[in-house]
Amino acid sequence: MSLARLLSETVGLWRNQPAAAVLAPKSDFPDVSDAPPDTRRMIRDRRYCCVLTDTDEMNFDDASRDFAWKALEFEMALVPGGEVTLISDTAVTTREGFELLADYEELVSVESFYLDRHCITNAGFSRFVQAGGYTDPQYWPEHVLPNLLQFVDRTGNAGPKLWRDGQPPEGKEDHPVVGICWYEANAYATWAGKRLPSTEQWQRSATWPKGHGGNGAEIRYPWGNAFDPSKTNVWASAVGDTVPCDQYACGGTPNGVKQLIGNVWEWVDTQFLPTAEEGISVLLEQTMGEIRGAAFDTYFPSQANCQFRSGQPLLHRAANIGFRCCISTDAMPANIEAAYQSPDDSQATDDY
Repeated sequence: MSLARLLSETVGLWRNQPAAAVLAPKSDFPDVSDAPPDTRRMIRDRRYCCVLTDTDEMNFDDASRDFAWKALEFEMALVPGGEVTLISDTAVTTREGFELLADYEELVSVESFYLDRHCITNAGFSRFVQAGGYTDPQYWPEHVLPNLLQFVDRTGNAGPKLWRDGQPPEGKEDHPVVGICWYEANAYATWAGKRLPSTEQWQRSATWPKGHGGNGAEIRYPWGNAFDPSKTNVWASAVGDTVPCDQYACGGTPNGVKQLIGNVWEWVDTQFLPTAEEGISVLLEQTMGEIRGAAFDTYFPSQANCQFRSGQPLLHRAANIGFRCCISTDAMPANIEAAYQSPDDSQATDDY
């Protein structure tokens, strides 16, 4: 096994932390200058989950795990487990032909997990590019390897579609990375020791505070039940482009997850496949990945909420789709439950 492989798949142990730590991230990325060299490099590349998770026979020391935990605490939020109601489109017959109606509801349980507070930025994705992520087959499914030659920027270099010379657009380093397909998002997540959230995890992260409607119903937006273009970057916000990932903080969740609605759609690890009433078959030309959350160019407010679900082909590289990553609490050592008490929903709603 190569040294690079040993560094990217490592063992870590959980460090007990106070429950309040998941609610308010620090203002600056933790200083890791005193960490061991290998650990320091990995954490600065935002691969701290590779240090914390039990993925190989290699053990990092306590100091390395301590620095890695501080980085996770800064960049990720603990989302408490619970239930979400998934609403699916169903194909039905009408006088005009076929229509998709959002009429199928399914109650799904979600276990606790950690989610990135922000979408992956251009600067963050550039670390994956510079590390040779596009040329390392361990991050890509075998069937997609022939497509890697197509995953290039405007100048033919490996990278997102809208980059040039292997670099993001000038001045947009802190904007969400776009022009990446589902496979590119998934490759980055694997490299970082994380994964893409499932559709139910994404929805849970946006809706876990209950009671905004007065009846305990699942909220429509991270900030409540009323659409407000001042809290999100969509068409009605009149921006017309992506913005930095730390803007619109007023539209975030109580535990510090930003821009789940607006700015860019987000790839999730769920296949998009509409259901159909009896007698109708839905045939898609390509496998579709689900996207969530709407984007800066989303015109209809009905699509910019926590429940709306749509999809794009897995190889689609759009200018309005990005992603964020998650990691399950189950991926952490067994004593994780002793380290935290999940934020209480009734208390969290007071933070709005």
